[in-house]
Amino acid sequence: MRPNSNYITIPTSKELIADFLQEVVISPRSVMRKWAKVTNQTPAAKLGYVGQHLASLITGVPGTGTGARGDDLADKSEVKSCNKVDQVDKCKQCGGRVMRMQSECPYCHSSYIERKEDSKWLFSIRDEHELQQYKELDRIILLLFDYPQFSQGVFHDIRIRSFEIYPQEERMNVFCKLIDNHYYNIYLPKISRNLKTNPMNLHPDKFQFFMCNPIKTFECIIKDIDSKPKIQIQFFLLPNEERGTNVKSEMMPINLLKNSEIKHMLDSADFEGEVFPLLVSSVSKEDFKKVPFNKIRNYLPYIDENLRRYIPLRDIVSIRHEVVISTVSS
Repeated sequence: MRPNSNYITIPTSKELIADFLQEVVISPRSVMRKWAKVTNQTPAAKLGYVGQHLASLITGVPGTGTGARGDDLADKSEVKSCNKVDQVDKCKQCGGRVMRMQSECPYCHSSYIERKEDSKWLFSIRDEHELQQYKELDRIILLLFDYPQFSQGVFHDIRIRSFEIYPQEERMNVFCKLIDNHYYNIYLPKISRNLKTNPMNLHPDKFQFFMCNPIKTFECIIKDIDSKPKIQIQFFLLPNEERGTNVKSEMMPINLLKNSEIKHMLDSADFEGEVFPLLVSSVSKEDFKKVPFNKIRNYLPYIDENLRRYIPLRDIVSIRHEVVISTVSS
């Protein structure tokens, strides 16, 4: 899995990417936040086209100048962007819309705010041709803007990450199974019942995302973005570097697994060769077997793509107006 060097024509670098982030992300954000305080409109900017610019700088591959039509990059890579920054939140007391920069509801002044982070990558498949196009892609680039400390309610630092999935590679063909499942077992049955259809959702940092074995190619933190921004690029996989098995896919938090999935995985895997290297503290196979099941996550907090081979894809159930469409296990 090495990107086609014939298309890598942008002399990119960490410095170039940092300049882009400063001029296209940080500076406009400052202006938008200023006016958001006047208009009470969200300061979030649509990242579709910004994401394509950033994807070109990360991969070194230019776009085709076609906007929403045609290929996103010259090598036919598909670019998807997900922005969890500055989502509109909801007041738990009156249901009013609350901006991320507001600490209380502007309508009832309640401080009980539901902070949203449900943005995801969307894949629209409306016919067999579009389905086949996705499955035949050489590369999918997933860009994610989020808060690294969202769970602590800290919103002054933002994180930008880029991941790659190669649908035609065996190690990443779960993506093809997911998109097949969505089209045949969710989209078409809904169409036949005249029900509303939706794109396939791929949620960042969730079960299906990790099962696709995505590899990270870029990560940076923008510290104190609304006061004294400082760009810290923490990881950058150069455009022409090999993306083979030497580049490990993202580790999956074991907390995303059900107990039955953990048990099946441990029963199927080789302890010495596959489980033991991932334990956070050295323990023998005999002692590990004695660990209470509810404590296993303490010893094995993350699993790699090798262990994920033993975890079956989950059935996806679509429910609408009490009509249940059960899917076939992948």
